Amino acid sequence: MRIAVIVALTTFCSYLQIFDSARDATLLQLQRNVAERAQREQAIFLLAEDNHALLRKVLLERVLDWRQRDPGAAFDRLFAHFPDGTVRSRLEGFDGTRMPCLFIPKGRDITPELQRWLLASHEVLSQYAPAFHVRFTDTYVLLPNGAVMLYWPDRPQWCHEVTPTFDSTEYEFFTLSTPAQDPQRKTVWSGIVGDPVAKTWTVSAATPVDLEGQHAATLIHDMLIQELMARTVTDHLPDTYNVLFRDDGQLIAHPALNMEGASDSYNMHSGLIQFQAPFGPSDTLALRKHLYWIFQELQHTPGSHTTRIPGFGEYAATARIQGPGWTFATLLPERVVSASALASAKYVLLFGLGSLLLELGIMSWVLRQNISQPLLSFNQATDSLAAGDFKVRLDTSRRDELGRLARAFQHMAGELQRREDALRQANEGLEQRVEHRTRELQDVHRQLVETARQVGRAEVATNVLHNVGNVLNSVHTSVLLAR
Repeated sequence: MRIAVIVALTTFCSYLQIFDSARDATLLQLQRNVAERAQREQAIFLLAEDNHALLRKVLLERVLDWRQRDPGAAFDRLFAHFPDGTVRSRLEGFDGTRMPCLFIPKGRDITPELQRWLLASHEVLSQYAPAFHVRFTDTYVLLPNGAVMLYWPDRPQWCHEVTPTFDSTEYEFFTLSTPAQDPQRKTVWSGIVGDPVAKTWTVSAATPVDLEGQHAATLIHDMLIQELMARTVTDHLPDTYNVLFRDDGQLIAHPALNMEGASDSYNMHSGLIQFQAPFGPSDTLALRKHLYWIFQELQHTPGSHTTRIPGFGEYAATARIQGPGWTFATLLPERVVSASALASAKYVLLFGLGSLLLELGIMSWVLRQNISQPLLSFNQATDSLAAGDFKVRLDTSRRDELGRLARAFQHMAGELQRREDALRQANEGLEQRVEHRTRELQDVHRQLVETARQVGRAEVATNVLHNVGNVLNSVHTSVLLAR
């Protein structure tokens, strides 16, 4: 029992030690994987910035080149005024899978400067956008008056399907690129934005293009949220899941996020009151609380770190993605760490119990060989002594207490044998003396009997002789008298 208690305590201490070691090692490895994953994820964002830098340079060169020419004829050859008051790409000869399309909302003034920007945008997108489509859903140039030059092979009729009053400048991907929102004039990333024409949700990289100190255009790359989520959510470490969100709490990617059919994006900070959350038909209150606490815990410690989410039994390893400045987080349930520690502790426990059983088996064999069998020999020797057999054989060669006891027992048996022999000899001599005395007494008895017999015969003879003498005297007297 003492050994079992020691094994249990050892197992418990081993569990704590293994849990601490496994947790530290797991969290360190988790943080390294998240950092490496963030570097891989940010590659496409940095690529978008590089693409836009090239497009901005080429676009400005083409605009300046078009300022040396009259754009009217070229503009009318590619684009036309439609009855709804819009300007779109001409339908004849148009193939949206290979060339960009134009959409200018209803009621916009078509100035020569605008025509130059649109022609320059058309040339730049025709040359570079097909190569960009390998990594990005679409590429387009958005002008401050709402004009859109778009290359989107998967939606080739977008420019002809959009409503006449559709204004892209109202969306976040444009407002973020304005001088008021982007004073540094660098590439910015929008959150999740819905396209009412294609019925898709995208995130956009927007780079402002300034000319002569004025915001002249915005270059935009779109990535479908489904593709971003598939890459972010599907590729994860075993037993973990990934989350991607902005600093303001907007959720970009999550395993349960489903933007199909949603009316708005989801914000982790204010999502507790957002009942129409895009998480499917199931009850999402617990999920919304979970996301709220994740955001509350992670927003206080920005940058790369590992944090425990209290109340949910999770560890979150985070890293910043350069470019959009989003936070990439991998969450690991604490039970995964404890499970590995528990498995190791079970191994220690089983090993300890196995060692205990082996030790008990060895102890049982040792006790049987060195204690039980010698004691059984002593018991048999005791029975032999009780039965009068003093010729016992014990192992007197041992050097331990049982050996000394065997030698003492053997000596005792020898002393008892000697005393038994002496007593038996004394009994035999006593019997002989008793037998001799008995014979003497029998001889004396016979003599006494014979003497008694002789005395009796003499007494009888004396009586007979006395009586006979009396008779003879009477006879003699009578004879004398008769004579």
